[in-house]
Amino acid sequence: MAEYAILYDASKCSACKGCQVQCKQWNMMPSSLGKDDNEFTGSYQSMPDLNGDTRLLIEFREEDNARGIEWAFSRRACFHCKEPACMDVCPVGAISQLPDGTVKLDSTKCVGCKYCTAACPFEIPKYRDAFNVSNKCTLCDDRTAQGREPACVQTCPAGAMAYGPRDEMIAAGKARIDELKAEGFDKAELYGETEMGGMHSLFVAKYGYETHGLVRDPKAKDITSLMAIMKPLTGIGIAAVVGGLGVSFLTAIGYEREDMPRGDKKEGKQ
Repeated sequence: MAEYAILYDASKCSACKGCQVQCKQWNMMPSSLGKDDNEFTGSYQSMPDLNGDTRLLIEFREEDNARGIEWAFSRRACFHCKEPACMDVCPVGAISQLPDGTVKLDSTKCVGCKYCTAACPFEIPKYRDAFNVSNKCTLCDDRTAQGREPACVQTCPAGAMAYGPRDEMIAAGKARIDELKAEGFDKAELYGETEMGGMHSLFVAKYGYETHGLVRDPKAKDITSLMAIMKPLTGIGIAAVVGGLGVSFLTAIGYEREDMPRGDKKEGKQ
């Protein structure tokens, strides 16, 4: 099966937040409706960061230069890495990689240990308190399995997002970078072609990685190496516990405590 990817073009994004709204609607993620629940920070950005009920966030940044004040928007969500650190550290196998490259988190298996967040160089998975699980973008695998685009892509009115075979999205991203450089944006770069083994959420960074808040040369955090050592030990520990319970069960068969007759015996009967 071919690998697929989203291509987000920050130079076309109008930060209308339609993708945020559609993401919440399709995935049935709630939003706070309380008055003053979110403190105003002076930014048009919806909230400071992702949270357990928010898988996608459009970030706002300003750059004051000779052209005047220019917006540097960013799409903050899971990058769906080819080498996902979150999957490597998950102790219960709740995170898997689908054939098309999607990195999926199965909330029915998640135990809320938060190791995925600790390992991710972007700190993308967020803990969802109400359900004691981690949460992140699934690249709308339920939609793409039916031949549909991810919800965010379908709703974008500015055409800032596209979805298709990964090699085609990379080619389109590189072509857009060439156009931007021809227009004088010398720092324009394509993010995600090689980072973390390659990503399935690509980013046309009009002003360069740092201006858009992207991590240059991201690396899996130290916990990934630690968990590689701990996982086999954890497996041995579980096996020992299960074995011990089995032995306890077998030795308990037929056991009766003195002076405490079993319920199936009555006085005068055997």
